[in-house]
Amino acid sequence: MIPLELNIEKIEQIGDLKGNENLRFRTFLKGQDSTKVDGIVHRLNEEIESRIDCTKCGNCCKTLRPCVTNNEIETLTKIDKVSREFYIENFIERDDLENIKYLKNTPCKYLSDKKCSIYEYRPIDCKSYPHINKKHFNSRTLSMLVNYRICPIVFNVMENLKMEFDFR
Repeated sequence: MIPLELNIEKIEQIGDLKGNENLRFRTFLKGQDSTKVDGIVHRLNEEIESRIDCTKCGNCCKTLRPCVTNNEIETLTKIDKVSREFYIENFIERDDLENIKYLKNTPCKYLSDKKCSIYEYRPIDCKSYPHINKKHFNSRTLSMLVNYRICPIVFNVMENLKMEFDFR
């Protein structure tokens, strides 16, 4: 069984110390077969994710701002019992260049004691986080390096992936 690091403070410290190593690993992964990398990453993710309870962490909700769709905004306005205009003005930030809407503030306004207070209705971006199970992992390594310091799942998958490739 893979040993896991779950302490967020320690993960952040290791992330600071291994910044250059992780950039070198990112470059290394770009040269690897995408299908092979995906197979290893998905296997590691399955084992690691099954042993980590995200509702006992909530660090992503403290530090990241999820994308939201128009339909999700509609749902959130109903939950908050406010008008769409009020919600957008107060809780949404737009990236017009990429045509993306984000929840504006961190920590997330729906975070309550490390848990999502609207868990059943949370945005798809939250449901799919940390996005490890998607294809083409080695083309998404930059976002994984950002998440490395935030999410114990990403941290442990990346560290074990280094071992799988005997990366030094």
